[in-house]
Amino acid sequence: MDAKEAEENGWTEYTWTPEEEAQALRKLDWNLIPLLGALYLVSYIDRGNVGNAYTAGMGKEWGITSADYSWIVTVLYIGYILFHWLILVWTFVPIPLWTALMAFGWGSMSILQAATVNFAGLMALRFLIGGFEAGYVPAVALYMTFFYRRGEMGFRYGLFISFSPLASCFASALAYGLVHARTSVESWQLLFLVEGAPTIVLAVVAYFFLPASPSQCRFLTERENQIISRRAIKGRGEKRDGKLNFKQAFAAFYDYKNYLQAMIIFCLNTAFGSLPAYLPTILQGMGYTSLRAQGLSACPYLTAWIACVTASFISDKVRTRGIFVMLFSSAGAAGYVMLAVLPVSSVGVRYFATFLVCAGVFPAVALTFTWVTDNQGSASKRGAGLAIFGMFGQCGPILGARLFPKSDGPSYSKGMWVCAGILFAAALIAFILSLSLRWQNKRRDEKHGKSDLDYVPTEVEDKGDAHPMYRYVP
Repeated sequence: MDAKEAEENGWTEYTWTPEEEAQALRKLDWNLIPLLGALYLVSYIDRGNVGNAYTAGMGKEWGITSADYSWIVTVLYIGYILFHWLILVWTFVPIPLWTALMAFGWGSMSILQAATVNFAGLMALRFLIGGFEAGYVPAVALYMTFFYRRGEMGFRYGLFISFSPLASCFASALAYGLVHARTSVESWQLLFLVEGAPTIVLAVVAYFFLPASPSQCRFLTERENQIISRRAIKGRGEKRDGKLNFKQAFAAFYDYKNYLQAMIIFCLNTAFGSLPAYLPTILQGMGYTSLRAQGLSACPYLTAWIACVTASFISDKVRTRGIFVMLFSSAGAAGYVMLAVLPVSSVGVRYFATFLVCAGVFPAVALTFTWVTDNQGSASKRGAGLAIFGMFGQCGPILGARLFPKSDGPSYSKGMWVCAGILFAAALIAFILSLSLRWQNKRRDEKHGKSDLDYVPTEVEDKGDAHPMYRYVP
């Protein structure tokens, strides 16, 4: 960072040592990522525990059909889509207060599911869970860009997303134990009560400990706050001023990248969104009891966690996203092909295929979210781009929720083929987009000279990624 930039931003001391930077970044990682990830973990549990509740007998006394269950899964994503625009609120609201309100909202609705006595009541609560989660989960990618450079986002966001397979692993194992518990309430009601309560606790923690901005981290010293704030501006070319730049927000709507990436996430989410609700059902169709199906679904998710963290780390090191999205989407597709063609009697091989599906889809989703934030030149455009990305993308789980009706069991071959096809489509689109971004970078290099991905000029804030010295992450 040069003296001119420091003067423009009102800074008098603008230098720091690599050791100071590393220490500040390490403290930021250890305090920020676990809290964000823990909130995502409980949101993912609250979103997907309906699958374990269903296999544990939820709705039998109401006469819930397979079609009704599909709507119970689907309606959450309808709420998610309708309230996805709330991501723009993160550009100007007090983030700790907003996050606490959203978490308290979806946690309360999740707990209240235990008190439902009919299909309509459960539908209403699931819709509200989707609306409240839309106010938090999609915006985390935007929030993290306030703190991290583009070359650091992949691993950090990968760690964040990796809490979802951990959530599924934990929830499956917990469900297995809770279903055996002898209590005065039904086992599926106990699931909602026990798995919803931690969200309320974390809502309070988020209010007191989540930083409002890079310069307001309670766990950092004053100098460390300055280092984190200034290096973030150096890496993004802007500072968070609590305002929405409408020019940049509208620019997101005519950027082809956002629509290609929305197509990718739609494909990925069709498989990703249906996994927590339907993996126990698929395993049950392979001949396992509902209890064993819940327990066995934990292992593929643990593999997905390892794959997600590893892929994100390597992606940051080589400064590319597209090739990884393509490879992991293809791996997930291969798993679905195996599930589609293998007979139900091939239990061991089909179980292995679920590992491929989970280890393929989760890293691809994490890297696609990071890819969107990498290639928007301002916070306002990132917010709008993520809103477009998410509103299209969350239509995927609506399709995914209807791919595995009980009438297709035990093989569920139709749903398997559909998921395989759309994951191959995601791989193809990722390949095309990556080539396009490489071509644009090459053209700008030839016309304006080389530019560093870790350094973005401060004047990029108004021009966004249209600035001639801005380079895309392919």
